[in-house]
Parts: sequence; C-alpha cells; structure tokens
Amino acid sequence: MALITRQSIENLKLHINIYDVVAREVQLKRAGRNWVGLSPFQNEKTPSFNVLPERGIFKCFSTGLAGDIFKFVQELEHVTFVEAVELLAERFNQPLEYEKGAGPKPEERSLKRQLLELHEYAADYYHEAFLADHPEAAECRAYWTEKRGFPLDLAKEFKIGFAPVKSQKLNQRLIRKGFTEKALRDCGLFYARDYDPDPLKFRPRFRGRLMVPIRDRQGQIIAFTARQLELTPEDDPAHQAKYINSPGTPLFSKSHILFNLERAREAVRETQRFVMVEGQLDAIRCWHEGVRETIAPQGTSITPEQLALLRPFTTKLTVVLDGDKAGQKAALRMLPLALGVGLELHFAALPAEQDPDSFLQSQGADAFQELLDQAEAAMPFTARALLPDNASAQDRAQVIQELAQILAPCESDVARIAYFEEAIEVLPLDAVAARHDFDLHLSRILKRAKPIRNEASLDSSKPKQRLRPAAPTSKKLTNAEADLVVYILHHEDYGAPLAEVLDPAWLNYEATEGRLLGWLTSELAEGQKLSELEPRASLENEADIDAYFQLLAQESPPLDPEVFINAQLEVLYKRHLDRKKQSLAAQIANLEGDFEKQMELQKKLSELRKDLQTNQVPVLRNLNPSTS
Repeated sequence: MALITRQSIENLKLHINIYDVVAREVQLKRAGRNWVGLSPFQNEKTPSFNVLPERGIFKCFSTGLAGDIFKFVQELEHVTFVEAVELLAERFNQPLEYEKGAGPKPEERSLKRQLLELHEYAADYYHEAFLADHPEAAECRAYWTEKRGFPLDLAKEFKIGFAPVKSQKLNQRLIRKGFTEKALRDCGLFYARDYDPDPLKFRPRFRGRLMVPIRDRQGQIIAFTARQLELTPEDDPAHQAKYINSPGTPLFSKSHILFNLERAREAVRETQRFVMVEGQLDAIRCWHEGVRETIAPQGTSITPEQLALLRPFTTKLTVVLDGDKAGQKAALRMLPLALGVGLELHFAALPAEQDPDSFLQSQGADAFQELLDQAEAAMPFTARALLPDNASAQDRAQVIQELAQILAPCESDVARIAYFEEAIEVLPLDAVAARHDFDLHLSRILKRAKPIRNEASLDSSKPKQRLRPAAPTSKKLTNAEADLVVYILHHEDYGAPLAEVLDPAWLNYEATEGRLLGWLTSELAEGQKLSELEPRASLENEADIDAYFQLLAQESPPLDPEVFINAQLEVLYKRHLDRKKQSLAAQIANLEGDFEKQMELQKKLSELRKDLQTNQVPVLRNLNPSTS
C-alpha cells in the first residue's frame, strides 16, 4: 500500500481534536480540563476512560491502553495504522497525500476499505434506481409513499434504494470503478460461483426489492436490508422472505450491528436513553416523528454484543414491545443479556395488533411519547409476566427460581438485590421467604454457571471486542529515563538544555524508556516541537510507541526543574559508570599473563571508582529554558 506522507499525518493531528473523535463513541463528562466516560473497550461500571485534549491523547485505566486519535480508531475499529489515518481523513474531510503522489489504486487498498467504498457506490446505484423514471421504480416509490406513508424526502435522507428486477449494471459500474474480483465476491451483493472468475457473470443477490442501507456506528454503509415487493421475482431464492439482509461479510455481522445507531447516539445526548423497536422501518418512522433516539436489531434476537454497543452513550434503554405474549417472551430473553452488560431496561407495551409504525400513524407522536414516558421498569414488568393468573403455590416458587436465573448475570450484588426487591413488590409473596429461596437458587446458579456468566458479562461496547489485561506500561515507571521522559513531555522547554548535558552513552537502549529518552532529546535538540513529533515515523516497534503514549498520559511531578532533572542525571551517570566498572573488572579477571594490559585496565578502574566517590556528575545549573 502506498505510504501516507508524514506531513499529512501531522496535519490530521493538528486539525482533528481527540475529543471530537472519542465523543462520537463515548458519552463524555467534563472533569477539570479533561473528559471522562465509560471505556469503549471493556464493560465497566465506573468511568475510567480519560480524554486529555491538551495532550491529544486518551487513557483507559480499565485496560491500560493509551494513545492518540489514530490509536483510538485502531483499537475501536480493529484496523491498521494506515487504515485509521484514511478513516479519520475521510470522516473529518481532510486531504491526504501519499509518497507516490496519487494515493493507492483500488487494487492496492485493503479489502475492508474497498468494501466500504463499494457499498457507497452500490447505495448510490440503488438510490438512483429508486428515483429513476421507470415503471418498476415508480411502483417501488408508490410502496414507500402510499403503502408505508413515508415522504420522498425521508427516502433521500436514508438513501433508500431499489434493486431492479433485471440488471447487471451494478456489476459493470463496480468493475469500471476498479474494484477487484475478490471485493465483488466478498461484498455479499452477488451470487458468485467459485468456478466463475468473471464478475460480469455474478448474479445480483437483491432483485425487485426496496433497499435500506445498513450503516455502522460511524455512518458508513456496510450492508443492506431488502424488503419484498410485488415486483420481487419468483425465481429469487429468497422470494418468500419479507426481509433479507446482506450475508455476513468482512464488514457486516448482523448480531453486532444496531440499525440507526449512528444517528440515534447523537439524540441520546439530550434524552439520556435509547428506544429500541423491532423493525428498521419502525425505526425510520420513529426518526421521522421526532423520536430520534430509536434503534433496531437486524431482524434477529438481540445479542449481548448489540446491547454492549449502547453502554458508552447511556445505560438506559426503553424497549417497545408488542402487547402480546410473544412480546413479553422477547423481553424476558433480553433482560439477562442487558443486565450482563450493565443496562437498565424499561418496557413499553403497545396495544395488541400494532407496531410502532402503525401506532405512530394512527395515534401520533404525542401518544407514542406518552407511551415511552410511562414505560415500566424491567423487574415489575418481568415479575408480572412470569406469574400466571390464579397461580398455584408451585407457580409462585417457580417465579423465584426464574428471577434468580434472570438476575444471575448482573455483576453488581447491590443492583441484583435492588432488582429483586422491585420484582417482589408487585408479587403476592412473603418477602422474607422469597429472599431466602432467591439466595438459595442464586448461589446454585452462580456456582454452576460462573464460566458462562463471566463470558457473557464481559462483552465490550464494540463488536468482536478483545478483552485485555492492564498493559505493563499502564503503571507509572520509576526508572530515571522514564521520569525524564515524563518531565520533558510536560515541560518541553527543558528538553534542549537537557540534551546538551545528557551523554547518549548513559542511556540503556535495551529498555524502552532509554530509547524514548534518546529519541526525544535528539529531536528537541534539533529544534523539533513536541506537537510536531509523530512517534510512528521514528520509533521502530509498537512497544516503544505504546510506552510513549503511556508516559505522555502520566502527570509530571510538581518539583523544582533543576533539582529534579539533576537528580535523574546523577542516577543515569552513576549507573553508566557502574556498568563500565563491572565491564573493566570482568576484563581484568579474564586477562591471564598480560600484566601490562591488566595494569592499564586497573588504572582506568581506579579512575572510575574515584569519579563515583567524588560525585563529579555533569549537571544543569541556573536553568532558565526561556533563555537557554
């Protein structure tokens, strides 16, 4: 892949504030000059994720990760550094320059970047077909405007499309744009036989259907949902299916995506809750009617990975249910998963035979908002759903066991008991006896199912998360090199004067901190500014880059600069002399019969010992960085 110029990378860091990058993914609250929120990398109850705008970095104390805008995107999106740079440049509309001038050709781009661009072209194609002056397009628009009652402006806002019944134009367009055969095979938009190498012969997967783009949380199109129409041909392999999704691809896993999250998360800043409905068109109706915090799963049962996506923004979720038994059962299946990732659920039950779309059209937005405001807390709703009318003694005992099963994934003992007490308040049960039975069932469940429960409860706030132990460098390093790195990262003006005194031979280049101090002092001595430094352009391995950001995230000790720096210089100098002394002693011990050479080395050893005793350490004196 063509290399991105260093100037382009520095330009991105100059023009993109790390707050703007992180705030798209994490609900942040101000903490002095910095910001704090829940970790997007790991489930946690207490916010430990810090954003430090003045330093341009984040620090996640629950995982030990630290870094800049590129590191954040790399970890969140599971992409390479170059891909992270390209994603940020595209997201914030910043230009990129490549070493070869014109940037990578389509065949040189990563498969993921190709597929993202391919889906944008495909969405444009379907949307143009939806608006085309053609009888089939007119019939699709009629379904949208007349049968579903949506305005055309809303179709343009969501880039709703139409997949023509018979057309190979999408293949032709994508081939002309330079996308590879592999990209066309892997995008999920075609049926591609293994023995057919010609993309022009790939058959479209979607024909005669209304096309709804599915976007990731960044707003990038990664898949489609296709709604059956009367136009859908009978030879369509999925003809009878009302809705079909793109198959799993390198971009899309339907159990890890929530429809409309990229829009809803902005509204949640005001509402402090998400609203979940069952279908995508229901979510679009809610958006159109002003309930803009609405999301929907991808036509499957809700998963822990989907629920965990909500945690960085809010812990509150209101689920709109059908008012029948099926809706209640769906709620009971969801509740343990939500508790496992730390969400607080409320349920709003619709009247029988209605969904959010039909309710909003018949009753209006005010009535729907009232329904949401009156949503019932999860536990009272669940308790009533579990206990049948005219319950027997056995039924009542069974309810306690089922409550224990539902509440077992809850990580907080305090929250678990509070939820249980909410449930039994609405049940005709003796509270003391119920609590005794609950504790008994719970202990058995946790003992038996602990490995499974832990796996479910540790879902991250992103799909396919990688749980990490705290990195070794997340704790403050205490050697002299690390202390000096931290100090000059916070007091840049002392870097150049330090470089004049510090002998590179004093440093331990086998250690990360030694390499970092050598790099920083040499750069600052040459007039470089900290804001201009890009560690990836100079440091050779990821361990050094990670350590740089870890040290940048540390606070500088509030000490007198001259006293502090000279104390560290003394440590480095004496350690250097001690290493030389040990080396000379070893050489002398290995010399046999060469008396003259032994005496020469012995003299050097005596001089070293004298230096150590007299403490002749080079120091900074009368340090004034403004005039140095």
